[in-house]
Amino acid sequence: LSVVDKMINNSILAIRETAELINTSELEKAIKLLSEAENIHFVGVGASGIIAEDAQQKFLRINKNAYAFTDLHMAVTLVANASKDDIVVGISYSGETEEVARVLKLAKEKGIQTISLTRYGSSQVGRAADIRLYSSATREPTFRSGATSSRIGQLQIIDILFLCVASTTYD
Repeated sequence: LSVVDKMINNSILAIRETAELINTSELEKAIKLLSEAENIHFVGVGASGIIAEDAQQKFLRINKNAYAFTDLHMAVTLVANASKDDIVVGISYSGETEEVARVLKLAKEKGIQTISLTRYGSSQVGRAADIRLYSSATREPTFRSGATSSRIGQLQIIDILFLCVASTTYD
């Protein structure tokens, strides 16, 4: 039972902390870019790749061209072929996933707008993005069983983006 209580408390804490970290100015910029984007490319590896796939599934539901890339070679190929009307969203809980930072840097070099979703704090993925969104920096245990609390915060931000973009399109 202590595991159940601990997981519930960690999830609640991650949601609360993520809510406190929302910078409405950055959020509004992200919503505008996502609403107007021709294509949205979500990039993440490992547990963050699952967040990217969740985002793709949600945005497809509101008729947005959305793609999730967990293979960084494919992500680099996408950037090479993307247009200035596209958006690249780099997802990395640690913010230190070199491949995700590299994809964002390549996108910026091509004049493509970028958004990062990382835990709170300075990171190379965040520095590589035009718009920075943060989830809770709740510490994951040394043995990360598939990113537990961090996943909750990242999904919360994706859900907020999705619902806000949907509300700009639908009643």
